[in-house]
Amino acid sequence: MRKATRKIHSVSDALVNAKFAISLRDEEVWGGGLFVFYHIFSFLEDAKGRLNIPDLNKLFVNKILYRKQAFEEDLTHYLGENWQSTAKSPALENYLEHLQNIEKEQPMLLLVYVYHLYLGLLSGGQILAKKRKMFGERNGLQDIYVDKVTDFGDVDLCQLKQEFRNAINEIAERMTADEKDAFIDESNQGSTQPQCNGRASPWGNRLLDHGIPYAR
Repeated sequence: MRKATRKIHSVSDALVNAKFAISLRDEEVWGGGLFVFYHIFSFLEDAKGRLNIPDLNKLFVNKILYRKQAFEEDLTHYLGENWQSTAKSPALENYLEHLQNIEKEQPMLLLVYVYHLYLGLLSGGQILAKKRKMFGERNGLQDIYVDKVTDFGDVDLCQLKQEFRNAINEIAERMTADEKDAFIDESNQGSTQPQCNGRASPWGNRLLDHGIPYAR
């Protein structure tokens, strides 16, 4: 399954540095990106609870993968106590509507989003966190804020990623050919990335740029 979606990760690796350059300096833009991704992560984690599908549950190999609360803490820091009153852009609303339709019609396809989102956070997200810290240190910033969403404490991330990949591979082994095709098709669908208040988030021009599959 990883091999089948390798193109997505290759695009991510090539673009991630350039896409995040401005967000390393602009906390409002960074917060806007977090706002967009918060709603997507939050939807997936809430959907997991609603659906209680064994394969979807299986992907959450460690409770530390749950990121909803971490996002909320970061958003309070970057956007203020009233961040929840921030309006979602039409693009984000459309994206969430697509996820809602998947939950109703083909809930197993939510695994596509969990796989790419969480693996991206465990990989590229860690690189970005280090770059933001380095940028702050170079500019003599005091009391540098550490993003909670990219902080996994003392957990061995290499082992966590391997367990995560093993879980998706075990699931893929049980899929029919049609299910695998649907999974890969959903991974490669395209649409523009949601925006926050009319501004493109720092998370790339498109969700695919960071290893995250598009909504149709």
